[in-house]
Amino acid sequence: MNQAAKFTGLMLVLLTLSLKLDAQATAPPARNKSAPASSRAPNFKANVDLVQVEVGVHDGHGRAVGNLEKDNFSVFEDGMQQEISFFSHEELPLAMALVVDNSSSIAAALEELRVGALNTLALLKPDDKVAIFSFGAEPELVEGLTSNHYELSVDLWALSPYGGTALNDAIYDAAEYLGRSAAGSRRAIILVSDNEPSDEETRGVEETVRAAQQAGTPVYSIKVGFMESHSRSFFLTHSEARLHDVEKICKQTGGVLIDTHDGTSVTQAMETIINWLKQGYTLGYYPSNRSRDGTFRSIEVRVNGLVDLSKSKYTIYAKPGYYAPTGQ
Repeated sequence: MNQAAKFTGLMLVLLTLSLKLDAQATAPPARNKSAPASSRAPNFKANVDLVQVEVGVHDGHGRAVGNLEKDNFSVFEDGMQQEISFFSHEELPLAMALVVDNSSSIAAALEELRVGALNTLALLKPDDKVAIFSFGAEPELVEGLTSNHYELSVDLWALSPYGGTALNDAIYDAAEYLGRSAAGSRRAIILVSDNEPSDEETRGVEETVRAAQQAGTPVYSIKVGFMESHSRSFFLTHSEARLHDVEKICKQTGGVLIDTHDGTSVTQAMETIINWLKQGYTLGYYPSNRSRDGTFRSIEVRVNGLVDLSKSKYTIYAKPGYYAPTGQ
C-alpha cells in the first residue's frame, strides 16, 4: 500500500472515531453520581496488606457470567478461608495496558491489530483508561494511561515493525506501570504477539509472573503471526518449551490466551477479552496470616450458592497466589 493510501485510510478511521466520541459526549450520563453509598464502588485503601484478586467466571461457551454477588464467592489462602472485605462488579474503572509486539514477525497482523483495537475502544466506559506499550528489542511506553481515543488511535497507526521480541520485559514493565499508576482501578494487560521470545529479554517467566501478581494484573494474550514460518528459525536456537512462556504467564496471573490460528480474528479476540474484563469481579481481603516474610501464598477462589454452577460447566480465572510483603 502506498503512503497516500495509508494516509487516506488513517483519516477515515479517525473521522469515524471522532463521530463516535461526539455521540458519547452528547449521550446522557450512564451513572447517577448521587446514588446511595451502598451502590457506589468500594474504596480500596492504599494498604500493602490488602490482597486484591481479579476474578473471571466463564460458562461452558466461554461467555462471562456477570450476575454473581459477594456471597457467591469464597476465598482461601493456603487452605484457610479469608473474609472478603471488598467486592466490586463493574463499578471500578478499568486500567488496561495494550502491549503490542512491534517485531517484524507480526508485520502482516499489524494492520488488523490497528483496526481491531480501534473498534474495541468503543466498548470501554468513559472513565476506563488505556496505555500502549510496544516492544521490539526492548519495551517502550508509547502512550500513558488515557481515555483519549484520538491519541490512542494516532499511536496505533504510527507503529511500524523493526525487529526483536523482548516479550517478558514488556509484560514486566507494563505490570509495574499499572501497579504504580492505576491505584483504585481494575488492571489488565492485553498482549498482542506471536509469543516467540528472543534473546534480548532480561526478565524470566518467574520474575514476570511475580511482577504481574504483585500488581494484581492478569495477562491476556492474543497470539498472532504465522506459525509455520516463524518457528523454523526459532527452533534452531531455542527449545519448544519457550513457545509456552506466555501461556504460563497467563495461567499464573489469572488471564487467558486466545490463539488466532484457529480462525479467530484479532478484533474478535479483543472484543472477547474486553467483555470478559467488563463482566469481571474484584475481591479484596486482609490475610489472616499477617507475617511479612515475602513467602508465596496460594489463593483459591470458589463460587458457590448457585445450583447450576459446577466445575464441569464453569471455569474460574484468578491468580493462583501472590508473594507476601516484606519489612515492617
